[in-house]
Amino acid sequence: MRGGRGPGRPGSAGRGSTGAGRAGASMYDLVVIGGGSGGLNVAGAAAAVGAKVALIEADRLGGECTFTACVPSKALLHAADLAHRIRSADRFGIAVAPPEIDFSRVMGRVRSVVESFAGSDVEAMRSRGVEVRYGRAAFEAYDSVVVDGSARVNGRSFVIATGSRPALPPIEGLEAASPLTNETIWSLETRPDSMAVIGAGAAGLELGQAMARLGVAVTILESAPRILPGEDPEASDQLRAALEAEGIQVFTDVEITRVEPRDGMKVVRFVDRRSGEEMEAVRDALLVAAGRRANVDGLNLEAVGIEADPDRGIPVDEYLQTRARNIYAIGDVIGHHQWTHAAEREAAVAFVNAVLGIPRKIDYTAIPRASYTDPEVASVGRTAGLDPAEGARIFRVAYEDLDRARIEGRTIGFAKVAATPSGKILGATIVGDHAALVLQEFVVAMEQGLRLPQLVNTVHPYPTHAGLARALATQFAATRLESGMTRAALRLVYGYSPRPSP
Repeated sequence: MRGGRGPGRPGSAGRGSTGAGRAGASMYDLVVIGGGSGGLNVAGAAAAVGAKVALIEADRLGGECTFTACVPSKALLHAADLAHRIRSADRFGIAVAPPEIDFSRVMGRVRSVVESFAGSDVEAMRSRGVEVRYGRAAFEAYDSVVVDGSARVNGRSFVIATGSRPALPPIEGLEAASPLTNETIWSLETRPDSMAVIGAGAAGLELGQAMARLGVAVTILESAPRILPGEDPEASDQLRAALEAEGIQVFTDVEITRVEPRDGMKVVRFVDRRSGEEMEAVRDALLVAAGRRANVDGLNLEAVGIEADPDRGIPVDEYLQTRARNIYAIGDVIGHHQWTHAAEREAAVAFVNAVLGIPRKIDYTAIPRASYTDPEVASVGRTAGLDPAEGARIFRVAYEDLDRARIEGRTIGFAKVAATPSGKILGATIVGDHAALVLQEFVVAMEQGLRLPQLVNTVHPYPTHAGLARALATQFAATRLESGMTRAALRLVYGYSPRPSP
């Protein structure tokens, strides 16, 4: 945003403040609007230091991650993975009949898992001294909001964490087709015979693969030239090959022109941009996983000078501060990195700025990304599209060269890391079993300024998938022998002639 900005002292409401609050309402040190992952974290942190905190939620604490995204999707993926492994058991000498999928029971368990989370956040917040209020908040002034048009809540600082909702692309006939989204798919009781999925990001691929493994014929349609368009192209290619090997149809670089009904089916018409060929997918069900819209409606942000809309979200600066000095925004509502762990990082920064008044900038350099498909895709930083001026090198290890992967017979995938000549890690991409867990070593290294030479000197338990990190660091260490000075020293002191790396 504008230069020279940053958090002021706690309680400085900024432009337009009425200062001392309003009659009939006490003043909170922090008012958090939205009780998803980000809102819960910033409210909990503020309460922990003794701040007086109000948390206003329009629906249920826990947000989308708990009720319609992270939790239910991973429960569904687990059931689908079990079905897949049972079908694959014969190659390990275990003869098992093909699994019978009771789809209603699968979805029932998913919902029961979600319900097991319900209520726990309310108890946790109240036990920390956070006052939880339910209703829709709208700004009245820089230091007050009104809940459901009646109850006024005054605050010195505010954090908006209202999240986002699924967006329907502007495709003719799509809305009339009543497609499923990540919010509505969990109400399914009967398994559809077939399904088209619009969108090949993490959500579309995870749900598409899960449904396929539960016996649904799945077609995935993506407008970008490849699936997971924000990831390393090699990761996209390997995952696509794995999905297609399971019988999932994948079409990329397509333009969807229309959705229409036909004999009780949903017909998705699309054009292959490369060939110009017109095609259609005729399916029982249609799932849209192609974009999000920020939840800014009804907040009356105009009253505090904030210009926002559902497509762009709320603009913030590097302190997560809006145009109003005492109002911050985090999570999906700002549209930067729509991951739960990103919202948690933003919450930590917003807490320091809004509550403690200590200027801290948000840094997304080491924010990890993960798609829980099979194989998993996890990454941090960049391993593709690097600037040649950085002088980076790419080191790569295939899963088929990892002992644990060979032992388990699951050798699809690779790990790669981009590093400077000094070993500074610029990014890592991992495709394969436990990719997100293995990635964490590189996330820690990037966060803490560790370099590959320090990783190679770290003991990794054997045999585990952590061996990928060690193998990549060892490859980097071998490049030290390419130095003319190193080679000359080895010859002079020891009489050795280093062999070139294979």
